[in-house]
Amino acid sequence: MKRHLLLTMLLLVVVTLFIPNIYATTTNQQNTDILNNTTTYSENISVYSYKTGYKENTIASDHQRTEAINDTENSPIKNPYTLISTSPRSSTQTLNTGNIQYAIAAAGDETLSNVQNNWFTTEKITEAAGRVKSYIEINHKLPTYVTMGNVQVTMPQFLQLMTKGLIQIKDGNSSSTSLRTVNTPTNTSENLKTGTISKSEYMDLAVRIQSYINSYGKAPNFASSSLGKVGYQSLIYMYSRILSYYDNNNVLPQTASLKSWESVANQTDQNASGNETNEDGFTIVQISTAANTVKTFIEQNKRLPNFVQINGKQITMPEFLELLNTGLIHIDDKDSSLIALKSASVPTNPSESLQSGSMNKAEYIDLASRVQSYMDSVGKIPNYASSTLGKIRYETLIYTYSKIYTFYNTNNRLPNTVTFTSWASLTGGSSSDTVPDSMQIYLEETNHAESTNPTIISLADSITAGCTTTYSKAVAIFNWVSDNITYSYYYNSKKGALGTLSARTANCCDTTNLLVALTRAAGIPARYEHGECIFSDGVFGHVWAQVYVNGNWYRADAISDRNSFGVINNWDTSNWTLVGIYAELPF
Repeated sequence: MKRHLLLTMLLLVVVTLFIPNIYATTTNQQNTDILNNTTTYSENISVYSYKTGYKENTIASDHQRTEAINDTENSPIKNPYTLISTSPRSSTQTLNTGNIQYAIAAAGDETLSNVQNNWFTTEKITEAAGRVKSYIEINHKLPTYVTMGNVQVTMPQFLQLMTKGLIQIKDGNSSSTSLRTVNTPTNTSENLKTGTISKSEYMDLAVRIQSYINSYGKAPNFASSSLGKVGYQSLIYMYSRILSYYDNNNVLPQTASLKSWESVANQTDQNASGNETNEDGFTIVQISTAANTVKTFIEQNKRLPNFVQINGKQITMPEFLELLNTGLIHIDDKDSSLIALKSASVPTNPSESLQSGSMNKAEYIDLASRVQSYMDSVGKIPNYASSTLGKIRYETLIYTYSKIYTFYNTNNRLPNTVTFTSWASLTGGSSSDTVPDSMQIYLEETNHAESTNPTIISLADSITAGCTTTYSKAVAIFNWVSDNITYSYYYNSKKGALGTLSARTANCCDTTNLLVALTRAAGIPARYEHGECIFSDGVFGHVWAQVYVNGNWYRADAISDRNSFGVINNWDTSNWTLVGIYAELPF
């Protein structure tokens, strides 16, 4: 009995000594398995097959991932964003950024906060958007993060919050938005022209950005828009301005202005007078002041000015109509955001059939919206705008809108009605304005400018059909030559006006010969100007036309579609050497 008891006790001692080792061995084995599973999971990432358009689980090397990414340009799938690397990432990420010493927008250490259980209301997002907007406009760069509550939200995360919050605002959804881990794009790019996009377009962009972030866990390099590629930084700035506007006005703006991030980053601060620089656009007050200047000029001179200055920048009349249209829409929507300057050209064949009368506010705002929509789509002024009073030409629109702005500037409200008067009645103009005797020399046919040739006369009549003023005729002829004659390089005049019309290609001398011949055939004086001009690729001898309209000479250089009647953009007009002005080109 004692022997059995002793054996039992010895057995218990042995078991007790072995149990810890067994447990330790089991635990270590489990840990090893967990680590191995983690490693296997990291390598089995989801790699997008750009050639076939579906996702496949594969063990992919970094080289294979790079090849898949490089195939994006050959893919039949046209995503609006650049797709970037999907290499494995750990669950915890630290930014190497440095502190942002900005009391409102950012503060704290450099490590990302745990975002797993953070939710934000629309009010918090729009309030933070205002702080980010202010930071960008003061510092001309993105902050590293914005503090919301006690959470440091990075800019990629904030883009996700803003676009999600914007969609919820539009849908009337008041639920909170969760904060997610969103990575920074690796290869941002931008190719953007300054302009304005509509509410529907910036909402569509927000939806596509959300879709991209949901799919790839990172912010896009850029987003495609009607103005070009909008870079990641510009997207953040645009949406911070949109949501800041909503925070102040409790309504989303009808439009959003865009310009390149490079111009934002290089923008100077306010000038000495306190006015914002025109890099970002113009205020309603600035446009109203310019409108009063244009109105006064038209009433005194019975014609449009060539341009109007706003904050030190020369604005052509087509560009000014863009500003007038957009500004009226902003005033009606109580939108105080700056209005971006957009390029625009004159109409090719303007016409008017207008009965003098009045329009109410709803009608003239609708007219402005329709004209603006056309200009945004086509890039030029329509030949006329339809209304209850008849067809309205663009000069009439500019004058009438200028009257509206003058009223607004005085009364701080839009008028309930406005009177429209035809341009011919306003200016007393006709198709046969009197030409001074001193200008008759510039109406005569000369060598290479065959203005009395029946073909030239017939074409001039066709181009100017429906034009009721000398100015509109000159513009129509310039636009026709610019649109129909391509540039080819050679010295001096070789083809003349008729040869150029037949060949449809010419150098600056013969392009100008055709322009002068057509203009003279229409009864408008024209002459040649010759100079040494600085182009982007060097200094060259160059020839262009001067056209005489209502007592003024307008430059007309038709070799580049960057130019318009009276406006030259393809060479430096501030630094050139005049060689001569001629009734007949001597070479």
